[in-house]
Amino acid sequence: MGVFGADMPAKGRFVLAIAPIWANLSGQLIGTQTVSSQYIVANTPWWVDPSKKLRLVPQNIALATQTGVISYGLTDDLAVVITASIAEKRLEALTFKGPSGITPLGRSYPDTFGFSDFTTSAIYKVYQDPVHRVQVNLGFAYPFSFNTARFDLLQADGTVPNIRAFYGMQPGSGTFDIMPGVVYAGNIDKWSWGLSYRARLPLARNSQNWRFGDLHEFNGWVGYTLIPSVMTTFRVNGATQSQISGFDPEITGRAVPTNPAFYGGQRVELFGGGVLNGKLVGYDAASIAFEAGLPVYQNLNGPQIKKNWQAGFSFRLRI
Repeated sequence: MGVFGADMPAKGRFVLAIAPIWANLSGQLIGTQTVSSQYIVANTPWWVDPSKKLRLVPQNIALATQTGVISYGLTDDLAVVITASIAEKRLEALTFKGPSGITPLGRSYPDTFGFSDFTTSAIYKVYQDPVHRVQVNLGFAYPFSFNTARFDLLQADGTVPNIRAFYGMQPGSGTFDIMPGVVYAGNIDKWSWGLSYRARLPLARNSQNWRFGDLHEFNGWVGYTLIPSVMTTFRVNGATQSQISGFDPEITGRAVPTNPAFYGGQRVELFGGGVLNGKLVGYDAASIAFEAGLPVYQNLNGPQIKKNWQAGFSFRLRI
């Protein structure tokens, strides 16, 4: 379920889907090295004024996204896809007391919620034989998302002002992105497999003068049909993303996530899952896919909070 562009609806048919995904992040990395919150505030300069040290470090982030998908087969070889998403992000942040030192002051638990993405894409089948197929896709994400969310956050002097949320806590980026991709897939008898690549490339900074770095994502997977209508899947995902370009002048506090350089890096994750076809209950038009996984390698531009796990499912209905 984590690969875009691998499936296409039949000509003249719609596929409707909902796909909730949850993820958790905690702990800090500089490159591949784990570091403590105390080490960060004692040693990491504030990017706005390097003579001062950071005073706030994220401890835990819980992410939840809900995505709705509509796809339609225009021809046997061409399909269009529309998606819309909302995101909820919950932060636990540790603030340290005063202008310096490693004495904790307290914790904050702010959250953000809002529209995340609206995308349109096309998938085109360029080759198919009884075993193999190759499909290319091209998508666009539009700057309808919300990237000026605010929250209340404990500061080192004990105040709790309402400030603009960090870049990674914004529901969306507010940029226009192009998303090219390609998928190779094959199947013989009970076995299926494939490789894919997809990029997300912001074309310009948003109205707050920043954009996320270019994202390049790779997948390799294999599936095995246990019994008719029940398939197990295994997927390897690798992603690399550059730092944020530009900065929002309202996101400059002495916290780790205010530094645009502390975003991006490389990550490799392993996922296991399955697909259940509605034939099991006499309704062939429906299917459910589920998947869960965790990182096995992370090399982050940091200090940066690291990812712990991700899980989700999708419900699809062909009409």
